[in-house]
Amino acid sequence: MTATDFSSALHAAFEAPDPREAVNRIKNVVAHELAQTDTRATVKKTDFFNHSFAPDLVLSWPNERERFVFLKSDTRPAVLRDDVEAIRKHDPIVFALDPMNENPLGMGEGGDSSRDDDTLLADSRGMEVLIQSRYSEPVVGLASSAVLQGGRGLLTEREAAAMASSVAAGFNGAQRLDSGATAAAVAQISGHFDRRRTSRLLRFLGAVWVGSGGVSSNFPGEQDMAGDLDGTALEFLMELPPIEDFEFWRRIGRPLTLESISRLHLEVDSENLQFLIGSNLDVLYARACRIIEHQQELGEDDNSTFRWKLEREMLCLRGPRSTTYFAGKVDELKVDPQEGDGISLQELLRRSEARRIPISELELATPTRTVSYATVNRDDVSHDEELLKLSKTFSSTAYVQTAVASLFGSRPLVCDFPSRTGKGRTAAKFPLGTFAPVALSLLTSLTNEERLSLDFLTRHYSEEQRQAALFEMNEIDVSHSASKVTRGNEIEP
Repeated sequence: MTATDFSSALHAAFEAPDPREAVNRIKNVVAHELAQTDTRATVKKTDFFNHSFAPDLVLSWPNERERFVFLKSDTRPAVLRDDVEAIRKHDPIVFALDPMNENPLGMGEGGDSSRDDDTLLADSRGMEVLIQSRYSEPVVGLASSAVLQGGRGLLTEREAAAMASSVAAGFNGAQRLDSGATAAAVAQISGHFDRRRTSRLLRFLGAVWVGSGGVSSNFPGEQDMAGDLDGTALEFLMELPPIEDFEFWRRIGRPLTLESISRLHLEVDSENLQFLIGSNLDVLYARACRIIEHQQELGEDDNSTFRWKLEREMLCLRGPRSTTYFAGKVDELKVDPQEGDGISLQELLRRSEARRIPISELELATPTRTVSYATVNRDDVSHDEELLKLSKTFSSTAYVQTAVASLFGSRPLVCDFPSRTGKGRTAAKFPLGTFAPVALSLLTSLTNEERLSLDFLTRHYSEEQRQAALFEMNEIDVSHSASKVTRGNEIEP
């Protein structure tokens, strides 16, 4: 709502005949205003109103401390000054129900600047400026969230306009490596937020500065602020309008891990998420994946494309017929498998041949027998005459239960076909640029259109990156067994 709408709604709330109903309506109006300022905040009403020491509202966020909100209807400077003095120790938000002037406490020049607490004194006009600015400049949303979590000082209409303008200009300036615009934003941020939020916002600008090709030592702020993005700042970056700059996302993503990305909370699979993952397929490692088949959702585009998404606190790759979830460990796959019978040997050979994936081991099973087949040096066994002859001796009920693909020459990827789960043997991990197309090619039956879509999705994962990823991995000792054919109980690969 606009400031005029807020004033009208507040006036209507005061006019309620029942005092208790009036208080409830007033709190609802303010809670709505705060929720619009930061959509991530949870706003809870208390049983108090206009109390000297008990808050009217409590704001909370995941992994953040709560913040008290005190509503004040009497904005006369002497009264408001005494009210603020009584609750400063809580570092609260004091929300004036009437518009404030630029000196609401009636302090002399500089009289309030020596205060060392993080109290925020705000009114609806200041909040409304942040709400409206976020629509025209989405990056202001990061500042409006930080205001409720750790804003300090005064937030009137003029102060809020200056903050919104400076943050937006600072973001654009950091992208252009404009030290003047960035320095102005740094100064504005440093004076209006507590230490934690100041650090978060400056790290955000610092990361954009470095991502745009700047040198961290030249960032116009404290040098230790030009560091990595935290989750909240990265979430806002994902939700901004698309930034089609490969090098920008590559610089932003180098310090990230699969785990840090999986912890993000994103409602949609934004274009910026596609850019971030696609530019860093060589440094994002996973050890396990699981494929869940699904039917096309109502309203979903009828195509064969794949897109990166975040679901169930996991990074996943959603396609037209399946979703592939990735994790650092098998027990971190927070989705139950869809159990099946496995696949035929002919189907395995067809899938491996389509992407030329070497198979070093496999296991065939019937309802009563299991056969494990492997080579001494983990050569590709898929064209062994002995294996082909052996498969002909089985009935049509024989299915491949597991197969081991050798990636990078010696990195074993164990594929379990009944559960459509892939995992690195022992501690082996794989860059997503290799893991995603290989796992999907072996564990599912892809159409030509889907293969082309996977190739396009991983187009930035070059041969040079594949070689670099090989040397970046920790060496893993793998015991090599002699070529063998074993009948009897099932053997775990």
